Amino acid sequence: MCRAEPGAGGRRRGTQRARVLNPALVADLRTALVNYPRDRGLADLIDELRSTSAEFTRLWGEGAVGPHVSARKTIVHPQVGEVTCDCDVLTVPGCDVRLVVYTVAAGSADAEKLDFLRVTNGVSADGSSPRGLRIDES
Repeated sequence: MCRAEPGAGGRRRGTQRARVLNPALVADLRTALVNYPRDRGLADLIDELRSTSAEFTRLWGEGAVGPHVSARKTIVHPQVGEVTCDCDVLTVPGCDVRLVVYTVAAGSADAEKLDFLRVTNGVSADGSSPRGLRIDES
């Protein structure tokens, strides 16, 4: 499940994302179980999550079913900082193929940050490549 992480100014990052994302992920997992009721690995994963996570057990008990289709994610890049993207999951009916598409608003500060990285190829002025890229789902 998503965890809150310390953020700038001591605030907890991830609390909002967990309230939205966790139920969507559990509903998506339940959909997978409906589609693959004999999948032992999937059943084992669900059993493990139910035995180790009170939050998962609570969400599983709600019985929601549905695919995870969209979210907002924040990528923390060591050179440009936070870049917030919309993440959409596109599916083909009757097929397990999923295409995950990340976009930013044209003309936004996030788009400018991505343009900077595209132009510089992610290499800083001293020639070094960045380390420590993190993705926060919100």
